[in-house]
Amino acid sequence: MSHAADVEPPRPRGLRRHRSFGHRLFFRRLCYFQLARIIPRRLLAGDRHRRVFVSRMGGIGDLVLLAPVLDRLAERYVIDFGAAGEPYLSLLRHHPAVSQIYTPFIYHPRRPAQRRLIERVLAPFYARVLLLEFPDDDYWKAGRHVGALLAEQCGCPPPGSGRVYLADSHHAAAETYCRANGLTDFVFVAQVIRDRQPFRSWPLAHYHELYRRIRAECGATVLACTAGSDYVDLPPGVLRLPPMDLLTVAAVIARSRLFIGTDGGLTHVAAAVGVPTVSIHLGYPPEVCAALGKNVTVIRQSRPFEDPVLTTPERVFRTVGPLLAGR
Repeated sequence: MSHAADVEPPRPRGLRRHRSFGHRLFFRRLCYFQLARIIPRRLLAGDRHRRVFVSRMGGIGDLVLLAPVLDRLAERYVIDFGAAGEPYLSLLRHHPAVSQIYTPFIYHPRRPAQRRLIERVLAPFYARVLLLEFPDDDYWKAGRHVGALLAEQCGCPPPGSGRVYLADSHHAAAETYCRANGLTDFVFVAQVIRDRQPFRSWPLAHYHELYRRIRAECGATVLACTAGSDYVDLPPGVLRLPPMDLLTVAAVIARSRLFIGTDGGLTHVAAAVGVPTVSIHLGYPPEVCAALGKNVTVIRQSRPFEDPVLTTPERVFRTVGPLLAGR
């Protein structure tokens, strides 16, 4: 197995930027509008010593890993959270440890001067200001898991798994959807392929071959979620999950027989809700960002950042087949 420091993530070439310079300039300063909301509220509250402000400019998986850390932090403080917006807002809105959410709270995590400004403005109103960011893009080379790094910044023990809080309404909506589509015993697959992250994207042909083998050799129904993917084609016989909110998707995943996905937000969600999860881990080493949970099986590359094509459908099915047969 290669050491993390021996490899580098490949840099995508020729990809067009999704936002203009002016848009990015404005977008990365949306936090300032929230500061104007926070200050007058906190001036009137007078509870600085028992309240903390937390923010994380990360993905869904980061917030899933951070959820049990917030539970521990809430044993000592009331928590205000600065969030980017949906779908992250959904995870925080139903978290019992989060008191107030300020959104869109967006800044440039790689700009130390901007972070220092936010910290100084909020420091008079909070016991702690926790902008949970890493100093640069090389944080992963130390080989420590993101969950442990986030917990350390909060002064909490590392999480053993992520956590997702679902309301009765999410379970009811998922149950209604599954009943309407006759889904009583199915495999949930997150098909996420992104041109801007080729080293973390499993090829479309690999997904289709895996679907074929699951249906032909295991007789299982396959439900695929293609939200956020640049390639959404599905073969005949594979059901497509319609658009729905993140926590209802989580409740549907919780009803599945098995979840399969690459290292992404829904894989962390699946691990957190406890469903048997097969993570096709591509790109960064699993030691630094794999989904956490007792029901997670990680299929790792022989070397981080190697060509995803080399993780074959046959190899993945050698893990998936026995899990489906043994259920």
